[in-house]
Amino acid sequence: MQKDPYLILGLKDDATQQQVEDAYRALRKEYEEKCFAEGEEGARAARKLTELDQAYNDCLEDLQDRVKISDFGNVLKHVEALIKEGKLDDAQDALDKVEPRDGEWHYMQAQIYYRRNWHTESKNQLEIALALEPNNEKFQRTYKRIVDMLSGANSGAAQGGAAGQQQQARGGYADTRGGYTRPANGGSSSLDACCNTCSTLICCDCCCECMGGDLIPCC
Repeated sequence: MQKDPYLILGLKDDATQQQVEDAYRALRKEYEEKCFAEGEEGARAARKLTELDQAYNDCLEDLQDRVKISDFGNVLKHVEALIKEGKLDDAQDALDKVEPRDGEWHYMQAQIYYRRNWHTESKNQLEIALALEPNNEKFQRTYKRIVDMLSGANSGAAQGGAAGQQQQARGGYADTRGGYTRPANGGSSSLDACCNTCSTLICCDCCCECMGGDLIPCC
């Protein structure tokens, strides 16, 4: 079983890079002096130097990974702030540079898409986030809200379309969008238009007769 590199250097797991470097230099100096000794003592010191070199490199790798994780969180906070400010292009540019693309990354992508009114694309990104982190309650709540919203919009559009078709069958309505139906011909049916035309002619005939004329001889 591989030894803990921090223990080999005589440190705890939360040691800083400076502590790792100081411990490594001190121990290496100690065993470098012993490695020239004769017999087993020199051989043991040489093995210890190899072990110290490996432990030192492992500790540095671990410390770099910690920095990446910390930077990842900071970048996502920056992206979130840009989204709230409405700077969606800047938020997308920053997000595109982030690795790894885990559940939180796809959640942020969903937020950008939502703010652009690309609701279906936003839903797809949330589905990816949930596939990566199925127990994340934040992802679950957000996904439920957008699914409910899309279901409501589709239902409203369907109802509006049915209403428009019924009105068109009666000859009264023409254009339907998002549940709102706009009447054709100013809201009048063909029968109403005919009645309005007759009323206008009769009115004109009366005016002509008052002035000595006759627009409609039979009346």
